[in-house]
Amino acid sequence: MQKPLEKKKYLTSVTLIRGIAAMAVCLFHFSKGIIERASVSDVFMPYAWVGVEIFFVISGFVIPYALLRLPFKTKHYGGYLLKRLVRIEPAYLTSIALVLFLNYVSSLFTIYKGAPFSVSGNNILLHLGYLVDFFDGEWLNPVYWTLAIEFQYYLLIGFLLILWNRNNNFMTIISFIAFLALSFWPQEAVGLFKHTDIFSIGIICAFYKKEYLKKSHFLFIVAIIGAIIFYHHSYVIGVLSVGATLGIAFLDSIKNFNWLIFFGNISYSLYLIHVPIGGRVINLGKRLDGGYLSQVLIILIAVIVSVLAAWLFYICIEKPSHRWSRKIRLKVN
Repeated sequence: MQKPLEKKKYLTSVTLIRGIAAMAVCLFHFSKGIIERASVSDVFMPYAWVGVEIFFVISGFVIPYALLRLPFKTKHYGGYLLKRLVRIEPAYLTSIALVLFLNYVSSLFTIYKGAPFSVSGNNILLHLGYLVDFFDGEWLNPVYWTLAIEFQYYLLIGFLLILWNRNNNFMTIISFIAFLALSFWPQEAVGLFKHTDIFSIGIICAFYKKEYLKKSHFLFIVAIIGAIIFYHHSYVIGVLSVGATLGIAFLDSIKNFNWLIFFGNISYSLYLIHVPIGGRVINLGKRLDGGYLSQVLIILIAVIVSVLAAWLFYICIEKPSHRWSRKIRLKVN
């Protein structure tokens, strides 16, 4: 008799951190969009841009956490990838359509300042395959480049999980080191290689939560990878990547933060549409000849509008894709 692979345990810490990261990215984009004085913008949200890297840490964690210690084999790879595509593609493709629609509608009004509306069929096709960076295309939404990195990670981590679930400690260690070592590839390279160190710190957290590692060994490895991230990126990314990893590892029991759980639940939708939705509030807000407080108010309005739009997007588009993805079962004998 066949039965589905074991479901992963829900971790509140992951949802909380995901919500914080999504809000941080929103505030960074909105503050940079309207506050022209760099010093003021840096004070308002100095390190919010690292929310992107925090998403990489979370992605590094969640897939191994779901599939480690399971009989995940080569025959399951196609089903695994299909589940990921069903989970992420409907929202991604709908957001592309939304961007194109809003770009067209905005171009009809002289009050909106921006480039004339234009559509390149070739560029759209590159978006469908997450290939824009490899063919000198232009992302329709500035956050999409991170989704390309994530998609490359999904492709590779599936093969690594097949290997890691064979319970061969030597091959697991060697392959993990090889994955981490890809981050030493020349930094001008595009794609996943530049960020495997950040994904790796999330992966090692999954190994710890699945009880492959003792706490002392886990903390030692996290310190090493944190140093590598600092070397390749910056101390800010290093410190916050380590902090996010420790938060995932040790804050499971955190409570009374339902509002952050809400942001965590809608984080993917918010990430996808905050620029085309909230960005237009910022664009219109620039018409006001106000000072710093006025700019902050406009940012808050942009956040509120984006969150409401993301909630509707989550209910109508993303949540159904969750259900569809769960219906795809990876069967074991």
